[in-house]
Amino acid sequence: MIGRTRSLGLGLLALAALAVGPALAEPVTITFVQTNDIDRMEELDGRGGFARLAAVIAAERAKGPTIFVHSGDTISPSLLSGINKGVHIIDILNQMKVDVMTPGNHEFDFGPEVFHARIGEATFPVVTSNIREPDGSQPNNTVDEKIVEIDGIKLGFYGLTTEDTRVVASPGDTVFNSSIETGKAKGEALRAAGADLVVAVVHTPLSVDISLVRNHAADLVFSGHDEHLLTFFDGKTALTESGAQAEDIVVTRVTVDKQEKDGKTSLTWKPRFEIIDSATVTPDPAIAAVVKSYQDKLDAEMKVEIGTTETALDSRRATVRGEEAAIGNLIADTMRAAVDAEVALFNGGSIRADREYPAGTKLTRADMFAEMPFGNKTVKLVVTGKALRQALESGFSLVEAAAGRFPQVSGLVVEVDLAKLPGMRVRSVLVNGAPLDPERKYTLATTDYLAEGGDGYRVLKDAARLVAPVDARLVASDVIDHVTKSKTIAPKVEGRILFN
Repeated sequence: MIGRTRSLGLGLLALAALAVGPALAEPVTITFVQTNDIDRMEELDGRGGFARLAAVIAAERAKGPTIFVHSGDTISPSLLSGINKGVHIIDILNQMKVDVMTPGNHEFDFGPEVFHARIGEATFPVVTSNIREPDGSQPNNTVDEKIVEIDGIKLGFYGLTTEDTRVVASPGDTVFNSSIETGKAKGEALRAAGADLVVAVVHTPLSVDISLVRNHAADLVFSGHDEHLLTFFDGKTALTESGAQAEDIVVTRVTVDKQEKDGKTSLTWKPRFEIIDSATVTPDPAIAAVVKSYQDKLDAEMKVEIGTTETALDSRRATVRGEEAAIGNLIADTMRAAVDAEVALFNGGSIRADREYPAGTKLTRADMFAEMPFGNKTVKLVVTGKALRQALESGFSLVEAAAGRFPQVSGLVVEVDLAKLPGMRVRSVLVNGAPLDPERKYTLATTDYLAEGGDGYRVLKDAARLVAPVDARLVASDVIDHVTKSKTIAPKVEGRILFN
């Protein structure tokens, strides 16, 4: 059964007007421009951002029937989204006239209320087939499926969002039905409803994508979530993903030959893929102007006071790379609480402003982003006590050189003997008051950088991820939210790191 209808974006309205009768003399080529995992509105080092993406879309629309597909993860995480909860993203996408979008897990970062507010502001079709309200109903301003006809070719769309959203975001009581089972059922239903090609716009892990392909749950699968740059075709189903931040843009041209003879319809089709490096594209001036207006607002918002520190904070290089620091405790405690981990570890080298804040200082958003400028995200790992101790040994191995790996921690008391050789310096570790158990597994909040083995923390690379980088929020945004809610903070040195 076809889902309830809603107005199409202008792009699809124009395409639908091109529809002709069922007998086709010539093959039809339909172009899909895909993006996914794009939360950064501006370009970076001459690549990515909405203005360059918009230029690609405009160029393709000028050539012929084109559908702009967005595979989710967009309203978060970014600097401005931490302030306005993604209002600017939906505004930009409205102006870019998205043809079909499905939500990603990051659309739920700020809770179900914000999800509903942002989706409610969308003037483009949001298609979701496995997200349901607690009472089983379709979320407002979304459709379960959509059939669009372009030059006599019927395209049936459905959308999926990873069930992991329940764990990695804050969806409340929102229901996420099985992606694979929903996809298989929707593929069959849309074909039965007359779709010539079934198009799955999904935000799911690669393992789910491949299952959809193997089960032929769609003819075209446009995916997000893993942030891979990917094109694949097995002769029956095509699968693509466009990396992240529109730095690369996958364009899929599908040529369809549909013929009717003696009451029978035959259909053949073939995809052709093109990967466009956004560095080669001149930004669309209209969208570039919109992005700049929001960047100007961000600059003003960054100067806003968020709270007061009742204790002195010291982010000078020698402090954060050589001893327990109150600001390090603030960051580590915030990370730990943000993902509900038992312990947290943050490298002092990621604290960068190199300044002192006297007691009574009024802190601004700009202060926090100056302290944490790298865009690090808070991830949640599962580590053994043995691995945690090895991580701490690495952290204290180059204290004399003021190396950035020096650990600022939460939930831990670590006794260190710097007279010992590197790798043998950690004398004892308490985890929330209890001795570290080498065999026990602990949940650890840390940054995506350290989780990938950065700054010498190679022991963390193989740890199981409970909150992976693709699901994580900015550390700086979490700290800003904490200070804003608390209004006053009083972090201090507490004896978490003890030198003998």
